[in-house]
Amino acid sequence: MHIIPDTKKYFAMTNKLPLKNLLKLSIYFSIGMSFFLLLSATMEDESFLGALNRVINVFILLNLMSLGNIGLLLFTEKRKHGNELFYDCFFYTSSLLMSILVILGLYFINTELVDRGYTTAPTTPLRVKGDVVYFYLSLQGMLTNGMLLLLQNFIIVQDANNKAQLENSLLNTARSEAAYQLLLQQIHPHFLFNALNILKSLIKKSPERAEDYLMRLSNFLRVSVSNNKDGIATLKEELKLSMDYLEMQKVRFGSALNFTFNVIDAENSACVLPVFSLQPLLENAIKHNELTVATPLDIEIIQQGNWIVVTNNIQLRSTIDYHTGSGLANLAERYRLISGDDIEIRDNSLFFSVSLKILNDEDCNHRR
Repeated sequence: MHIIPDTKKYFAMTNKLPLKNLLKLSIYFSIGMSFFLLLSATMEDESFLGALNRVINVFILLNLMSLGNIGLLLFTEKRKHGNELFYDCFFYTSSLLMSILVILGLYFINTELVDRGYTTAPTTPLRVKGDVVYFYLSLQGMLTNGMLLLLQNFIIVQDANNKAQLENSLLNTARSEAAYQLLLQQIHPHFLFNALNILKSLIKKSPERAEDYLMRLSNFLRVSVSNNKDGIATLKEELKLSMDYLEMQKVRFGSALNFTFNVIDAENSACVLPVFSLQPLLENAIKHNELTVATPLDIEIIQQGNWIVVTNNIQLRSTIDYHTGSGLANLAERYRLISGDDIEIRDNSLFFSVSLKILNDEDCNHRR
């Protein structure tokens, strides 16, 4: 599962502004406002040329303001680096001044065009006269730009939220993959050492049993080294892996190890579990408890409703031969990352059990 390179590539892009969405907003908002003004002019019986002149002016005004804000955003974002408050104030002040300059500039250009006869005066002229018109237009420009800023900020915040959710999902997946890979690395050395010694002994004593043991070992190792990108396996696959593991351990411990399976939904392909979720529980039971013919270790894998329960009797060893360093914490973390749920652990000093809720394919976060 090659997730780290993709994650790094994504993280390098997280600080970029959503320019494409901001430009789309500029165009769509300008077209929408222009269409609204055209309808308004039609209902007011304004002349076609007058309506067209108003629509063109509004379209140009909104796009210039929007592009000006985008330019200021690019300028300030590159220079923040810990001075967020200063550059935020700089951005909003510059944006408001820019909106005043744009609307006054368009007003002067239109006035000049009317004076030279290139276009006609608007049918509904401004109601304010004299120098007050500049204050009126400035206020109108700031209010219009204020609406644009609200929409642009919404786009930026929404984009940042989407990136944060994706970043969190990528980090969770990476953590789950790291925990899974660590588990596999810890399983192999000790297990392979014992397995190969047992296989060597069986080849001499019972070739048929050696062949069966080799097939189970082959299946077990194939699953353990496979590149499971989803991090889940069907319930049937997990039970098959557990059966192979226990059968191999049965060869080693003989009648000192007993196990039973009672799972109703074993053939249901929609039922899934995190990959390698049952085998570590079986390994821990064997690792931490005494196994003798007089006091055998009894392991049960049963289904209780929507839960798979792994139970063993407790007869703790005085010393432990080896320690994987992963244990239940690893499994609990992987299970939580994939399903959002917790495993249930019970210990009454006589029996130890771990319960995992059976998941449906759509319950896992990598499918969402």
